[in-house]
Amino acid sequence: MVETVHHLILHVVFILFTVLAFQMVTNGSDSNTEGFPFKFFLMNFAMLLFTMIFPVVYSSGYVYDFKVIPFILAFLYGGKRMGFSTFTAMLLIGLFTNHVMTFLLVNYAIYGVLLIPLSKWYKRLTWKNKMLLISVFYFFIPVTRSLYLLQNNEVEQLTLVASSTLIIWITLILTLYLIENRLEQNRIKKELMKAEKFTIVSQLAASVAHEIRNPMTTVRGFMQLLQRETLTTEQKSFIDISIQELDHAQDVINQYLSLAKPQTEEYEVFSLTDTMNESVDVMSTYAVMSSIEIKKNIEAGLMIKGIKIEVKQVLLNLLKNAIEAVKEDGEITAKATLQNDGRIMIVIQDNGVGMPPDQLKVLGRPYYSTKEKGTGLGLTVCYQLVKQMKGEVQVESERGVGTTFRIFLPGNG
Repeated sequence: MVETVHHLILHVVFILFTVLAFQMVTNGSDSNTEGFPFKFFLMNFAMLLFTMIFPVVYSSGYVYDFKVIPFILAFLYGGKRMGFSTFTAMLLIGLFTNHVMTFLLVNYAIYGVLLIPLSKWYKRLTWKNKMLLISVFYFFIPVTRSLYLLQNNEVEQLTLVASSTLIIWITLILTLYLIENRLEQNRIKKELMKAEKFTIVSQLAASVAHEIRNPMTTVRGFMQLLQRETLTTEQKSFIDISIQELDHAQDVINQYLSLAKPQTEEYEVFSLTDTMNESVDVMSTYAVMSSIEIKKNIEAGLMIKGIKIEVKQVLLNLLKNAIEAVKEDGEITAKATLQNDGRIMIVIQDNGVGMPPDQLKVLGRPYYSTKEKGTGLGLTVCYQLVKQMKGEVQVESERGVGTTFRIFLPGNG
């Protein structure tokens, strides 16, 4: 028994070493394992190869090893493509090792099907809930094996099942911790880079915006005076275009100033329900012009602490973006509900053109916009205002399906 435990611990060392080696040869851009990256597949393949070549074999058909760990990692962090590729590699290795192919194929096919929806829930959970979810899933495996052994009167194996289950579970939790810790470090690094960009934009706005607005206002005034003169139709159209472009430049400068201005107003408790209803009513007229319907599902009595005009600015900006993303006869949903954790969730959902994953990654950065004449500052301001209120923004989008913005704000009910 002691020798068996030593053998299993050797697997633990190899798996943890492989994960650490993978993290050493990857950088921040490789940390997102979606999209079937070769390095992540190699890591899973190396763990599979070692643990399946040197398993603990009790008797024919009863093999104890750690292949479940790379299998779970593949589905959780790599998606379906990575998961089934790892499953295929497992079957190929199983052909040349001491494994019963029928058990391998049937059992892990079932686990793979269960892990597909599980991986979607996993990404949305907190660290503790992630560990709880995966622990429940993993313990389903030894429990079913124990029931099978009891049914076949092979009680002597239960001690080995219990010891191997504990060791494999601890290794799985440690592996998940290493990966989650690395992802969290990369997330913090990106947040610091974003904060640095915000600082640069704010400093630029503060030093330049006021100097530009004054001469622009003068030029616009003279343009309006010229409109009173006797001019040809073509000349008047040129002046109208010039004034429109000056107004557009003025809007951009105002957005820069929204980033640069310090927070001087005090927070107050106000009705988010009323504010959201007002915002939807304002944008409904704009939506009707494009034959777009805005559906409301806003709970009554929602209260938050913040600055009403800034919250309204966020809502109007998101609704305007949704309207511009939807084609004619489209549909937008504006929803607000109180969550079990006390936060209020605001949802702005459209069935417009949607965005690919590469656009989602850079959404909210200064200067980035999916619009032809956009500056990207509108969403940048929204993200900053929500962050100041200690809120969170989540975005989901799919090309040709639509986009969903979820804003979580602390409730004050």
